[in-house]
Amino acid sequence: MHDVQSVIDGDLFTRRPAEGVHITSSARLLATPRHTPQDITTLMGTADDVAALTHLWWTEEGAADDPYTHDREELRRNRKRVLALATLEVPGHGAPFRPRAGTPP
Repeated sequence: MHDVQSVIDGDLFTRRPAEGVHITSSARLLATPRHTPQDITTLMGTADDVAALTHLWWTEEGAADDPYTHDREELRRNRKRVLALATLEVPGHGAPFRPRAGTPP
């Protein structure tokens, strides 16, 4: 298991930032704070897509301006970053969706 600052493997706890960690050749982690500074996004490459498993969006419909974020500008920067990398968003609270022109950055 990995969080924003460490890897936990059974009883072994190793400090290592999540940013840029390649779990496999098709999976990597990004530090993407949203509700808390500890949130991360997992990017998964498939034959058809790059999926972002993330909490940057609740659902495809919003909330466009997350009322629980600790830093709205950082949220927008991270959303733009993930939108530039992923073709499929898998939000923490809704169905997967493909970004479109109206997807809130």
